[in-house]
Amino acid sequence: MKIIRGLENFKTDQPCAVTIGTFDGIHRGHRLIIEKLIKSARDRHLHSVLITFDPHPRQVLLGSERVKLLTTLDEKLKLLQKFDLDWVGVLNFDRKLSELPYERFVKEILLKKLKMRVLVIGYDHGFGKNRRGTYESLKQLSEELNFELYRVNPLSTGEHIIKSSHIRELLLKGAVAEAEKLLGHRYFLSGKVIRGRLLGKKLQFPTANLKLPEPAKLIPMNGVYAVDVEVDNKLFKGMLNIGYRPTFNHSTTRSIEVHIHDFSEDIYDKTITVFFKKRLRDEIKFRDLTSLKKQLKIDKEKSLKI
Repeated sequence: MKIIRGLENFKTDQPCAVTIGTFDGIHRGHRLIIEKLIKSARDRHLHSVLITFDPHPRQVLLGSERVKLLTTLDEKLKLLQKFDLDWVGVLNFDRKLSELPYERFVKEILLKKLKMRVLVIGYDHGFGKNRRGTYESLKQLSEELNFELYRVNPLSTGEHIIKSSHIRELLLKGAVAEAEKLLGHRYFLSGKVIRGRLLGKKLQFPTANLKLPEPAKLIPMNGVYAVDVEVDNKLFKGMLNIGYRPTFNHSTTRSIEVHIHDFSEDIYDKTITVFFKKRLRDEIKFRDLTSLKKQLKIDKEKSLKI
């Protein structure tokens, strides 16, 4: 999979099948769109091209502090590596691009630069100024400009359509196992291990404190979770706490601390990834360290069984 960054680099001599969107989370609904794109390209001997944006359009239009991401750009690209795409184009999203009418986007970028023959979109997709590039408006344009247009139907589980917004809601409630069913993979956080106050070590439960590289990355609800931890491409079981350490004078800074079971290596300054499996309990203020240590042993037993 080739990654192209910047509109100035969007050029190919090979006719393409294209899909376009934010694809935050690369969930199961997104996978249907990507699979339809790849099949359409193969059937017609075209290149398969996925176009996404950085930053997320809502960060530009609403303000970065109001948007929480399921995947950073690097995480999104890593997940896309699992698909047999020919290339992924990353467009810089700014106010100027947000004002570009969808007709010009199709003509000047998709048709002129990418020689698009097929366009695949999601059921509720809209792009261009004021999101007016909907299936209905694109259908008319496709007939005028001679390209094929396909709309992928929504994917539902139970009463809910799989959408990034619903997955965000689940994670903010701590429902990581339910979110995993919609994502098709475990939700994860990647960050650098930084030095903390060594409080876990005193309790014989040393923790790695994570610093996330992207402030907009969504952090699930405070509490204790059973997780898997990837260190140097190896996977270990662990348990993770998100919160304010209420037993230790209640910090004003939210922390992410993971204890890796049966692990003693020095991993300061390394980047590790935690994969959420299940929420075990709320973050609790204990009356003393003995009570906290007793609970941590219970948490460990539960997390090892999951």
